Amino acid sequence: MLAMGATVKSIGSSSSPDSDYTGQEFQIECFRCGECCTRYQVRLSLIEARRVADGLGLSLDAFLEKYVDKRWLGLSSFLLRLEDGACIFLERKAVNRERLCLIHHLKPGACRDWAPNLYRKECRGALAKHWNLTVNETGQVEGSTEDIKRFHGFIESIRREAKNRYGLPNAISC
Repeated sequence: MLAMGATVKSIGSSSSPDSDYTGQEFQIECFRCGECCTRYQVRLSLIEARRVADGLGLSLDAFLEKYVDKRWLGLSSFLLRLEDGACIFLERKAVNRERLCLIHHLKPGACRDWAPNLYRKECRGALAKHWNLTVNETGQVEGSTEDIKRFHGFIESIRREAKNRYGLPNAISC
């Protein structure tokens, strides 16, 4: 589902080319824009830092040295370093607008708790910046038919990838 609670014009959907998605809230699926990864610096606990370090095959000291912002002098929590204005673990694909988390399977709680939403300025900004789309006061995504179609095609490609890679029917995870 592209949007819950919002009415989103869906061009080329599996049901009907002119169908609308509706639901209870203005939640949307993550469209991998990376805005949340560029606007905020991720805070992680010592336990999360150890889990990520282990997952990367690094000692805690090596992980802290390489990936943690040295300006944050925390002993029980840390900030991930930014590189080129984004989280150090954000990969920008040159081929499309997609941004990927290199530690998706090890994500800290702050990242797992992030919920894309049509009310979030970050999500609205990314729709405008990357897709020339806006969201009106009723939660409807607006733009040219071509832009909506391109965006919907991109979301469908992410869904197919998730289904093929993880066996997930329609889920997209940030």
